[in-house]
Amino acid sequence: MARTLKYLLSGILGVLLLAPIALLLLQWIGDDGSLSFLNGKTLSLIGHSIAYSSIIALVATLIGAVCAFLLTQFHIRFKSFYTFVLLLPILISPYIFAVAWKDIFIAVGGEKVMDKSILELIFIHSLLFFPLAMVIIMSALSRISASLEESACMITSYPRAVFKIILPLIQPSIGLSFVLILIFSLSEFSVPAYLGINTFTTEIFTQFSAFYNTKLALSQSILMLSFSLMLMLSEVKILSDAPFFTVDMKGNRTRIHTLDKGKKWVYGFLNTFVFLALFLPLSALVYQSVFAQETFFIRAFDLIAPALVNSVILAFFGACAIVLIGLWSAWLKERGRYSLPNTILLVMFIVPSIVFGIAAIHFYNTPIGNFIYGSMLILIIGYVAHFGFIASRIIANGYKQLPPSLEEAALLMGISPLKCFRKVTFALLSPSLFAAFVLSFVLCIGELGMTIMLYPAGMELAGVKIYTIAANAPQALTDTMILINLGTVLFFIGFFAFGGKILFKRGAHE
Repeated sequence: MARTLKYLLSGILGVLLLAPIALLLLQWIGDDGSLSFLNGKTLSLIGHSIAYSSIIALVATLIGAVCAFLLTQFHIRFKSFYTFVLLLPILISPYIFAVAWKDIFIAVGGEKVMDKSILELIFIHSLLFFPLAMVIIMSALSRISASLEESACMITSYPRAVFKIILPLIQPSIGLSFVLILIFSLSEFSVPAYLGINTFTTEIFTQFSAFYNTKLALSQSILMLSFSLMLMLSEVKILSDAPFFTVDMKGNRTRIHTLDKGKKWVYGFLNTFVFLALFLPLSALVYQSVFAQETFFIRAFDLIAPALVNSVILAFFGACAIVLIGLWSAWLKERGRYSLPNTILLVMFIVPSIVFGIAAIHFYNTPIGNFIYGSMLILIIGYVAHFGFIASRIIANGYKQLPPSLEEAALLMGISPLKCFRKVTFALLSPSLFAAFVLSFVLCIGELGMTIMLYPAGMELAGVKIYTIAANAPQALTDTMILINLGTVLFFIGFFAFGGKILFKRGAHE
Protein backbone atom coordinates (compact mmCIF):
# COMPACT_ATOMS: atom_id res chain seq x y z
CA MET A 1 0.00 0.00 0.00
CA ALA A 2 2.76 2.42 0.97
CA ARG A 3 4.71 1.60 -2.20
CA THR A 4 1.62 2.14 -4.36
CA LEU A 5 0.96 5.50 -2.69
CA LYS A 6 4.60 6.51 -3.23
CA TYR A 7 4.39 5.77 -6.95
CA LEU A 8 0.99 7.43 -7.25
CA LEU A 9 2.13 10.67 -5.61
CA SER A 10 5.31 10.69 -7.70
CA GLY A 11 3.19 10.32 -10.81
CA ILE A 12 0.95 13.23 -9.77
CA LEU A 13 4.02 15.39 -9.12
CA GLY A 14 5.41 14.45 -12.54
CA VAL A 15 2.13 15.31 -14.27
CA LEU A 16 1.83 18.68 -12.51
CA LEU A 17 5.44 19.73 -13.14
CA LEU A 18 7.01 17.71 -15.96
CA ALA A 19 3.96 17.20 -18.18
CA PRO A 20 3.79 20.91 -19.20
CA ILE A 21 7.42 20.75 -20.33
CA ALA A 22 6.81 17.47 -22.19
CA LEU A 23 3.76 18.97 -23.93
CA LEU A 24 5.81 22.03 -24.89
CA LEU A 25 8.36 19.75 -26.54
CA LEU A 26 5.66 17.74 -28.33
CA GLN A 27 4.02 20.91 -29.64
CA TRP A 28 7.35 22.12 -30.97
CA ILE A 29 7.94 18.80 -32.72
CA GLY A 30 4.37 18.89 -34.06
CA ASP A 31 4.95 22.36 -35.50
CA ASP A 32 7.82 20.75 -37.54
CA GLY A 33 10.51 20.95 -34.84
CA SER A 34 12.92 22.65 -37.22
CA LEU A 35 15.62 25.16 -36.38
CA SER A 36 14.56 27.57 -39.13
CA PHE A 37 14.15 30.34 -36.54
CA LEU A 38 17.93 30.32 -35.99
CA ASN A 39 18.70 33.25 -38.28
CA GLY A 40 21.57 35.68 -37.87
CA LYS A 41 19.65 37.96 -35.51
CA THR A 42 18.64 35.11 -33.20
CA LEU A 43 22.11 33.59 -33.14
CA SER A 44 23.61 37.00 -32.33
CA LEU A 45 21.11 37.47 -29.49
CA ILE A 46 21.89 34.01 -28.11
CA GLY A 47 25.63 34.61 -28.33
CA HIS A 48 25.40 37.98 -26.60
CA SER A 49 23.14 36.61 -23.84
CA ILE A 50 25.50 33.72 -23.14
CA ALA A 51 28.49 36.07 -23.18
CA TYR A 52 26.88 38.48 -20.70
CA SER A 53 25.80 35.66 -18.42
CA SER A 54 29.25 34.05 -18.53
CA ILE A 55 30.91 37.29 -17.48
CA ILE A 56 28.33 37.72 -14.70
CA ALA A 57 28.88 34.14 -13.51
CA LEU A 58 32.65 34.62 -13.47
CA VAL A 59 32.52 37.93 -11.57
CA ALA A 60 29.83 36.79 -9.11
CA THR A 61 31.62 33.50 -8.40
CA LEU A 62 34.89 35.33 -7.76
CA ILE A 63 33.27 37.84 -5.38
CA GLY A 64 31.32 35.09 -3.60
CA ALA A 65 34.42 32.92 -3.25
CA VAL A 66 36.45 35.74 -1.69
CA CYS A 67 33.62 36.63 0.73
CA ALA A 68 33.19 32.97 1.67
CA PHE A 69 36.92 32.53 2.22
CA LEU A 70 37.20 35.60 4.45
CA LEU A 71 34.13 34.74 6.52
CA THR A 72 35.10 31.10 7.13
CA GLN A 73 38.90 31.22 7.35
CA PHE A 74 39.45 34.31 9.49
CA HIS A 75 38.27 35.75 12.76
CA ILE A 76 35.97 38.55 11.59
CA ARG A 77 34.20 40.83 14.04
CA PHE A 78 30.42 40.97 13.46
CA LYS A 79 30.69 37.87 11.23
CA SER A 80 26.98 37.11 11.61
CA PHE A 81 26.08 40.64 10.53
CA TYR A 82 28.27 40.48 7.43
CA THR A 83 26.94 37.05 6.49
CA PHE A 84 23.30 38.10 6.91
CA VAL A 85 23.60 41.37 4.99
CA LEU A 86 25.64 39.85 2.16
CA LEU A 87 23.00 37.12 1.73
CA LEU A 88 20.09 39.58 1.52
CA PRO A 89 20.37 40.40 -2.23
CA ILE A 90 19.46 36.83 -3.17
CA LEU A 91 16.33 37.08 -0.97
CA ILE A 92 15.05 40.33 -2.50
CA SER A 93 13.39 40.62 -5.89
CA PRO A 94 15.90 41.51 -8.64
CA TYR A 95 13.40 44.08 -9.91
CA ILE A 96 13.88 46.15 -6.73
CA PHE A 97 17.61 46.34 -7.32
CA ALA A 98 17.09 47.21 -11.00
CA VAL A 99 14.94 50.23 -10.12
CA ALA A 100 17.28 51.39 -7.34
CA TRP A 101 20.44 51.09 -9.38
CA LYS A 102 18.90 52.74 -12.42
CA ASP A 103 18.13 55.75 -10.20
CA ILE A 104 21.75 55.75 -9.01
CA PHE A 105 23.17 55.47 -12.53
CA ILE A 106 21.00 58.33 -13.79
CA ALA A 107 21.85 60.47 -10.75
CA VAL A 108 25.57 59.92 -11.35
CA GLY A 109 25.73 60.17 -15.14
CA GLY A 110 22.37 61.44 -16.37
CA GLU A 111 20.17 59.79 -18.99
CA LYS A 112 23.13 59.18 -21.31
CA VAL A 113 24.54 56.66 -18.86
CA MET A 114 21.74 54.26 -19.85
CA ASP A 115 23.47 53.85 -23.21
CA LYS A 116 25.92 51.63 -21.29
CA SER A 117 23.14 49.46 -19.90
CA ILE A 118 24.96 46.21 -20.75
CA LEU A 119 27.62 47.09 -18.18
CA GLU A 120 24.85 47.98 -15.75
CA LEU A 121 23.21 44.59 -16.31
CA ILE A 122 26.53 42.84 -15.59
CA PHE A 123 27.04 45.00 -12.50
CA ILE A 124 23.54 44.46 -11.05
CA HIS A 125 23.40 40.73 -11.79
CA SER A 126 26.85 40.24 -10.26
CA LEU A 127 25.67 41.91 -7.05
CA LEU A 128 22.46 39.87 -7.10
CA PHE A 129 24.04 36.46 -7.60
CA PHE A 130 27.35 36.54 -5.72
CA PRO A 131 25.56 35.52 -2.45
CA LEU A 132 24.64 32.22 -4.13
CA ALA A 133 28.31 31.45 -4.75
CA MET A 134 29.15 32.66 -1.24
CA VAL A 135 26.76 30.30 0.52
CA ILE A 136 27.76 27.30 -1.63
CA ILE A 137 31.49 27.86 -1.12
CA MET A 138 31.08 28.68 2.60
CA SER A 139 29.45 25.31 3.11
CA ALA A 140 32.25 23.57 1.19
CA LEU A 141 34.92 25.34 3.27
CA SER A 142 33.15 24.45 6.53
CA ARG A 143 33.45 20.75 5.71
CA ILE A 144 37.23 20.75 5.19
CA SER A 145 39.01 19.09 8.07
CA ALA A 146 41.26 21.50 9.93
CA SER A 147 43.81 18.70 10.34
CA LEU A 148 44.52 18.76 6.60
CA GLU A 149 45.33 22.43 6.70
CA GLU A 150 47.37 22.12 9.89
CA SER A 151 49.41 19.28 8.42
CA ALA A 152 50.10 21.32 5.28
CA CYS A 153 51.11 24.40 7.28
CA MET A 154 53.71 22.35 9.16
CA ILE A 155 55.71 21.90 5.96
CA THR A 156 54.75 24.92 3.87
CA SER A 157 53.31 28.43 4.08
CA TYR A 158 49.61 29.17 4.57
CA PRO A 159 49.15 30.79 1.10
CA ARG A 160 50.67 27.71 -0.53
CA ALA A 161 48.39 25.46 1.56
CA VAL A 162 45.41 27.45 0.29
CA PHE A 163 46.33 26.90 -3.36
CA LYS A 164 47.48 23.29 -2.96
CA ILE A 165 44.94 21.95 -0.44
CA ILE A 166 41.90 24.17 0.04
CA LEU A 167 41.20 25.33 -3.52
CA PRO A 168 41.33 21.82 -5.05
CA LEU A 169 38.92 20.58 -2.37
CA ILE A 170 36.36 23.32 -3.03
CA GLN A 171 36.80 23.29 -6.82
CA PRO A 172 33.52 21.33 -7.38
CA SER A 173 31.61 23.95 -5.40
CA ILE A 174 33.22 26.75 -7.38
CA GLY A 175 32.26 25.04 -10.64
CA LEU A 176 28.72 24.45 -9.38
CA SER A 177 28.42 28.12 -8.40
CA PHE A 178 29.54 29.24 -11.85
CA VAL A 179 27.08 26.97 -13.67
CA LEU A 180 24.12 27.89 -11.46
CA ILE A 181 24.77 31.62 -11.72
CA LEU A 182 25.20 31.30 -15.50
CA ILE A 183 21.79 29.59 -15.76
CA PHE A 184 20.06 32.02 -13.39
CA SER A 185 21.51 35.08 -15.10
CA LEU A 186 20.60 33.77 -18.54
CA SER A 187 16.99 33.09 -17.49
CA GLU A 188 16.45 36.17 -15.26
CA PHE A 189 13.81 38.45 -16.73
CA SER A 190 13.08 41.49 -14.57
CA VAL A 191 16.44 43.33 -14.62
CA PRO A 192 17.03 43.31 -18.41
CA ALA A 193 13.33 44.07 -18.97
CA TYR A 194 13.47 47.15 -16.75
CA LEU A 195 16.81 48.34 -18.19
CA GLY A 196 15.47 47.88 -21.72
CA ILE A 197 18.08 45.29 -22.72
CA ASN A 198 17.07 42.70 -25.27
CA THR A 199 18.24 39.32 -23.98
CA PHE A 200 17.11 35.85 -24.95
CA THR A 201 14.67 35.78 -22.01
CA THR A 202 13.07 39.15 -22.76
CA GLU A 203 12.85 38.19 -26.44
CA ILE A 204 10.86 35.06 -25.58
CA PHE A 205 8.54 37.07 -23.35
CA THR A 206 8.06 39.76 -26.01
CA GLN A 207 7.33 37.27 -28.79
CA PHE A 208 4.84 35.40 -26.63
CA SER A 209 3.07 38.24 -24.77
CA ALA A 210 3.39 41.26 -27.06
CA PHE A 211 3.55 39.89 -30.63
CA TYR A 212 1.57 36.68 -29.93
CA ASN A 213 4.12 34.81 -32.02
CA THR A 214 3.60 31.57 -30.12
CA LYS A 215 5.49 29.39 -32.60
CA LEU A 216 8.68 31.46 -32.37
CA ALA A 217 8.41 31.81 -28.60
CA LEU A 218 7.94 28.04 -28.38
CA SER A 219 11.04 27.34 -30.46
CA GLN A 220 13.13 29.82 -28.48
CA SER A 221 11.90 28.30 -25.21
CA ILE A 222 12.96 24.82 -26.30
CA LEU A 223 16.40 26.15 -27.20
CA MET A 224 16.82 27.88 -23.83
CA LEU A 225 15.57 24.79 -22.00
CA SER A 226 18.03 22.57 -23.90
CA PHE A 227 20.95 24.86 -23.10
CA SER A 228 20.04 25.01 -19.39
CA LEU A 229 19.69 21.23 -19.13
CA MET A 230 23.00 20.67 -20.93
CA LEU A 231 24.71 22.96 -18.43
CA MET A 232 23.03 21.09 -15.59
CA LEU A 233 24.35 17.74 -16.84
CA SER A 234 27.91 18.91 -16.19
CA GLU A 235 27.13 19.30 -12.48
CA VAL A 236 24.16 16.96 -12.00
CA LYS A 237 25.96 14.53 -9.69
CA ILE A 238 26.94 17.31 -7.29
CA LEU A 239 23.70 19.24 -7.62
CA SER A 240 21.36 16.28 -7.07
CA ASP A 241 22.87 15.71 -3.62
CA ALA A 242 24.03 19.26 -3.04
CA PRO A 243 24.99 20.02 0.57
CA PHE A 244 25.07 23.77 0.06
CA PHE A 245 21.54 24.68 1.22
CA THR A 246 22.16 23.68 4.81
CA VAL A 247 20.92 24.66 8.25
CA ASP A 248 23.17 24.10 11.26
CA MET A 249 25.58 21.83 9.43
CA LYS A 250 28.35 21.13 11.92
CA GLY A 251 31.62 21.24 10.06
CA ASN A 252 34.79 19.89 11.62
CA ARG A 253 36.75 23.07 11.07
CA THR A 254 38.38 24.29 14.29
CA ARG A 255 41.17 26.46 12.95
CA ILE A 256 40.22 30.10 12.42
CA HIS A 257 43.08 32.41 11.49
CA THR A 258 43.70 35.76 13.12
CA LEU A 259 43.97 38.82 10.89
CA ASP A 260 47.50 39.98 11.68
CA LYS A 261 48.09 41.65 8.34
CA GLY A 262 45.74 43.11 5.79
CA LYS A 263 42.95 43.75 8.31
CA LYS A 264 42.02 47.05 6.65
CA TRP A 265 41.84 45.42 3.23
CA VAL A 266 39.64 42.59 4.49
CA TYR A 267 37.17 44.83 6.28
CA GLY A 268 37.31 47.30 3.40
CA PHE A 269 36.37 44.53 0.94
CA LEU A 270 33.47 43.29 3.06
CA ASN A 271 32.21 46.80 3.82
CA THR A 272 32.31 47.70 0.13
CA PHE A 273 29.98 44.89 -0.81
CA VAL A 274 27.72 45.47 2.19
CA PHE A 275 27.42 49.07 0.97
CA LEU A 276 26.84 48.13 -2.67
CA ALA A 277 24.58 45.14 -2.02
CA LEU A 278 22.16 46.77 0.42
CA PHE A 279 22.77 50.22 1.85
CA LEU A 280 23.34 52.20 -1.34
CA PRO A 281 20.29 50.80 -3.23
CA LEU A 282 18.13 51.22 -0.13
CA SER A 283 19.36 54.80 0.35
CA ALA A 284 18.59 55.59 -3.30
CA LEU A 285 15.00 54.39 -2.92
CA VAL A 286 14.54 56.35 0.30
CA TYR A 287 16.00 59.49 -1.24
CA GLN A 288 13.82 59.29 -4.37
CA SER A 289 10.72 58.66 -2.26
CA VAL A 290 11.23 61.20 0.53
CA PHE A 291 13.07 64.05 -1.17
CA ALA A 292 11.23 64.15 -4.51
CA GLN A 293 9.40 67.32 -5.55
CA GLU A 294 6.13 65.58 -4.74
CA THR A 295 5.63 62.93 -2.07
CA PHE A 296 3.58 59.94 -3.21
CA PHE A 297 3.52 57.82 -0.07
CA ILE A 298 -0.25 57.87 0.51
CA ARG A 299 -1.00 57.31 -3.17
CA ALA A 300 1.62 54.55 -3.41
CA PHE A 301 0.27 52.84 -0.32
CA ASP A 302 -3.30 52.95 -1.66
CA LEU A 303 -2.13 51.47 -4.95
CA ILE A 304 0.06 48.67 -3.61
CA ALA A 305 -1.58 47.69 -0.30
CA PRO A 306 -4.26 45.35 -1.77
CA ALA A 307 -1.73 43.78 -4.13
CA LEU A 308 0.77 43.37 -1.31
CA VAL A 309 -1.79 41.58 0.86
CA ASN A 310 -2.51 39.20 -2.03
CA SER A 311 1.23 38.63 -2.53
CA VAL A 312 1.75 37.79 1.15
CA ILE A 313 -1.20 35.37 1.18
CA LEU A 314 -0.03 33.71 -2.03
CA ALA A 315 3.56 33.47 -0.74
CA PHE A 316 2.32 31.87 2.50
CA PHE A 317 0.36 29.14 0.72
CA GLY A 318 3.13 28.71 -1.83
CA ALA A 319 5.72 28.27 0.95
CA CYS A 320 3.50 25.75 2.74
CA ALA A 321 3.14 23.69 -0.47
CA ILE A 322 6.88 23.91 -1.18
CA VAL A 323 7.84 22.76 2.32
CA LEU A 324 5.36 19.87 2.33
CA ILE A 325 6.58 18.57 -1.03
CA GLY A 326 10.20 19.24 -0.07
CA LEU A 327 9.75 17.28 3.17
CA TRP A 328 8.17 14.35 1.33
CA SER A 329 10.89 14.36 -1.35
CA ALA A 330 13.69 14.60 1.24
CA TRP A 331 12.22 11.79 3.35
CA LEU A 332 11.95 9.49 0.34
CA LYS A 333 15.52 10.21 -0.75
CA GLU A 334 17.21 10.04 2.63
CA ARG A 335 15.12 7.37 4.38
CA GLY A 336 13.21 5.60 1.61
CA ARG A 337 16.09 5.40 -0.90
CA TYR A 338 13.71 6.61 -3.61
CA SER A 339 14.96 9.66 -5.50
CA LEU A 340 12.40 10.16 -8.30
CA PRO A 341 10.61 13.16 -6.64
CA ASN A 342 14.00 14.76 -5.91
CA THR A 343 15.00 14.24 -9.56
CA ILE A 344 11.76 15.85 -10.77
CA LEU A 345 12.35 18.86 -8.52
CA LEU A 346 15.98 19.06 -9.68
CA VAL A 347 14.98 19.18 -13.36
CA MET A 348 12.33 21.84 -12.67
CA PHE A 349 14.84 23.87 -10.64
CA ILE A 350 16.94 24.28 -13.78
CA VAL A 351 14.02 25.06 -16.12
CA PRO A 352 13.89 28.86 -16.68
CA SER A 353 10.81 30.45 -15.14
CA ILE A 354 9.75 32.06 -18.44
CA VAL A 355 9.88 28.66 -20.16
CA PHE A 356 7.78 27.02 -17.47
CA GLY A 357 5.33 29.93 -17.66
CA ILE A 358 4.75 29.33 -21.38
CA ALA A 359 4.54 25.56 -20.84
CA ALA A 360 2.04 25.96 -17.98
CA ILE A 361 -0.20 28.24 -20.06
CA HIS A 362 -0.35 25.67 -22.86
CA PHE A 363 -0.91 22.77 -20.48
CA TYR A 364 -3.41 24.22 -17.98
CA ASN A 365 -5.35 26.62 -20.22
CA THR A 366 -7.73 23.84 -21.24
CA PRO A 367 -11.28 22.88 -20.22
CA ILE A 368 -9.89 20.17 -17.91
CA GLY A 369 -7.23 22.33 -16.27
CA ASN A 370 -9.09 25.63 -16.25
CA PHE A 371 -9.88 25.36 -12.52
CA ILE A 372 -6.11 25.48 -11.94
CA TYR A 373 -5.33 28.05 -14.64
CA GLY A 374 -7.98 30.49 -13.40
CA SER A 375 -6.92 30.42 -9.75
CA MET A 376 -3.83 30.97 -7.65
CA LEU A 377 -3.19 27.21 -7.87
CA ILE A 378 -1.34 27.84 -11.14
CA LEU A 379 1.11 30.12 -9.34
CA ILE A 380 1.54 27.72 -6.42
CA ILE A 381 2.41 24.95 -8.90
CA GLY A 382 4.87 27.32 -10.58
CA TYR A 383 6.49 28.20 -7.25
CA VAL A 384 6.80 24.52 -6.33
CA ALA A 385 8.43 23.87 -9.71
CA HIS A 386 10.87 26.74 -9.32
CA PHE A 387 11.75 26.55 -5.61
CA GLY A 388 10.81 23.02 -4.51
CA PHE A 389 14.32 21.65 -5.00
CA ILE A 390 15.79 24.30 -2.68
CA ALA A 391 13.41 23.30 0.14
CA SER A 392 14.05 19.62 -0.54
CA ARG A 393 17.82 20.05 -0.18
CA ILE A 394 17.53 22.14 3.01
CA ILE A 395 15.35 19.47 4.62
CA ALA A 396 17.42 16.58 3.21
CA ASN A 397 20.55 18.02 4.76
CA GLY A 398 18.66 18.25 8.03
CA TYR A 399 17.93 14.53 7.67
CA LYS A 400 21.63 13.84 7.11
CA GLN A 401 22.41 15.39 10.48
CA LEU A 402 19.72 13.24 12.15
CA PRO A 403 21.07 9.75 13.01
CA PRO A 404 18.61 7.05 11.89
CA SER A 405 19.33 5.27 15.17
CA LEU A 406 17.17 7.81 17.01
CA GLU A 407 14.13 6.92 14.92
CA GLU A 408 14.95 3.21 15.09
CA ALA A 409 15.17 3.34 18.88
CA ALA A 410 11.77 5.04 19.11
CA LEU A 411 10.20 2.41 16.85
CA LEU A 412 11.76 -0.42 18.89
CA MET A 413 10.08 1.02 21.99
CA GLY A 414 6.73 0.40 20.34
CA ILE A 415 6.00 3.97 19.24
CA SER A 416 3.96 4.13 16.04
CA PRO A 417 5.70 5.48 12.92
CA LEU A 418 3.40 8.51 12.85
CA LYS A 419 4.07 9.39 16.49
CA CYS A 420 7.80 8.78 15.97
CA PHE A 421 7.79 11.24 13.11
CA ARG A 422 5.83 13.81 15.10
CA LYS A 423 7.76 13.49 18.38
CA VAL A 424 11.27 12.73 17.14
CA THR A 425 11.87 13.45 13.47
CA PHE A 426 9.71 16.56 13.11
CA ALA A 427 11.05 18.08 16.32
CA LEU A 428 14.68 17.63 15.26
CA LEU A 429 13.98 18.73 11.70
CA SER A 430 12.08 21.86 12.77
CA PRO A 431 15.04 24.28 12.19
CA SER A 432 15.44 23.00 8.63
CA LEU A 433 11.68 23.09 8.01
CA PHE A 434 11.49 26.62 9.38
CA ALA A 435 14.41 27.80 7.22
CA ALA A 436 12.87 26.18 4.14
CA PHE A 437 9.55 27.91 4.84
CA VAL A 438 11.10 31.36 5.37
CA LEU A 439 13.29 31.13 2.27
CA SER A 440 10.40 29.84 0.15
CA PHE A 441 8.10 32.60 1.42
CA VAL A 442 10.58 35.34 0.54
CA LEU A 443 11.40 33.85 -2.88
CA CYS A 444 7.71 33.53 -3.76
CA ILE A 445 7.10 37.21 -2.96
CA GLY A 446 10.05 38.28 -5.09
CA GLU A 447 9.48 36.07 -8.16
CA LEU A 448 8.35 38.13 -11.19
CA GLY A 449 9.13 36.45 -14.52
CA MET A 450 6.79 33.48 -14.10
CA THR A 451 4.29 35.40 -11.95
CA ILE A 452 3.67 38.04 -14.60
CA MET A 453 2.81 35.30 -17.10
CA LEU A 454 0.62 33.12 -14.88
CA TYR A 455 -1.21 35.38 -12.43
CA PRO A 456 -5.01 34.93 -12.75
CA ALA A 457 -7.18 37.67 -14.23
CA GLY A 458 -8.54 40.00 -11.57
CA MET A 459 -5.81 39.15 -9.04
CA GLU A 460 -3.45 42.01 -8.15
CA LEU A 461 0.09 41.12 -7.05
CA ALA A 462 2.70 43.59 -5.83
CA GLY A 463 5.53 42.78 -8.26
CA VAL A 464 3.25 42.69 -11.29
CA LYS A 465 1.55 45.95 -10.32
CA ILE A 466 4.85 47.76 -9.87
CA TYR A 467 6.16 46.41 -13.18
CA THR A 468 3.06 47.42 -15.15
CA ILE A 469 2.68 50.86 -13.57
CA ALA A 470 6.35 51.85 -13.77
CA ALA A 471 6.29 52.74 -17.49
CA ASN A 472 3.82 55.61 -17.09
CA ALA A 473 4.04 56.58 -13.40
CA PRO A 474 6.35 59.24 -11.93
CA GLN A 475 9.64 57.74 -10.84
CA ALA A 476 9.06 58.86 -7.26
CA LEU A 477 5.77 56.94 -7.17
CA THR A 478 7.43 53.78 -8.50
CA ASP A 479 10.27 54.08 -6.00
CA THR A 480 7.84 54.61 -3.12
CA MET A 481 5.84 51.52 -4.09
CA ILE A 482 9.04 49.51 -4.31
CA LEU A 483 10.20 50.87 -0.94
CA ILE A 484 6.91 49.76 0.66
CA ASN A 485 7.29 46.34 -0.98
CA LEU A 486 10.91 46.05 0.19
CA GLY A 487 9.97 47.17 3.69
CA THR A 488 7.34 44.45 3.83
CA VAL A 489 9.83 41.78 2.73
CA LEU A 490 12.44 42.96 5.27
CA PHE A 491 9.77 43.06 7.96
CA PHE A 492 8.87 39.42 7.37
CA ILE A 493 12.55 38.39 7.24
CA GLY A 494 13.11 40.12 10.58
CA PHE A 495 9.86 38.75 12.03
CA PHE A 496 10.71 35.18 11.06
CA ALA A 497 14.32 35.54 12.27
CA PHE A 498 13.20 36.92 15.65
CA GLY A 499 10.34 34.47 15.99
CA GLY A 500 12.52 31.51 15.06
CA LYS A 501 15.18 32.53 17.57
CA ILE A 502 12.62 32.67 20.40
CA LEU A 503 10.89 29.47 19.28
CA PHE A 504 14.01 27.33 19.07
CA LYS A 505 15.54 28.78 22.22
CA ARG A 506 12.36 27.86 24.11
CA GLY A 507 12.39 24.40 22.52
CA ALA A 508 16.01 23.89 23.60
CA HIS A 509 15.15 24.70 27.23
CA GLU A 510 12.19 22.33 27.17
